[in-house]
Amino acid sequence: MKQNLQFNPVLNEQYRSNLKGLSSGQEVDASAGDSKNISEGSSNYFQRRLFVGLLLIIIGALFWTAISLVVGVGEKQVGADLTSDAPREIYIVAPGDTLWSIASAIDTDGDPRDTIDRLADLNGGSSIYIGQRLILSS
Repeated sequence: MKQNLQFNPVLNEQYRSNLKGLSSGQEVDASAGDSKNISEGSSNYFQRRLFVGLLLIIIGALFWTAISLVVGVGEKQVGADLTSDAPREIYIVAPGDTLWSIASAIDTDGDPRDTIDRLADLNGGSSIYIGQRLILSS
């Protein structure tokens, strides 16, 4: 490959020492390139590609997180379904309350296990927390 020296803005030190005797209009064979420059170029190319790849992964993760928060992917429904217009008795869970103690207070006939099952079905599970609004009757 032949290059015109007057259009080449940057010359390596190796080429400068070899070209001292040439005039500015002569052509020089530049096919024997510097292997150091080639390896630096491929290293820069790899670094740029790696950077772009990591950037795309981060943007994709942020996009997925935003969409899942908006749509509610993986969101579990906790608590009672209060959409019905039927009158319901509500109990607010206090510190120290358990489903057993609440069921025993509601059903004084004896064994509260059936009442506990009914409370768990009405309120979306058997876990309760302080301040939760429990539906006692449907």
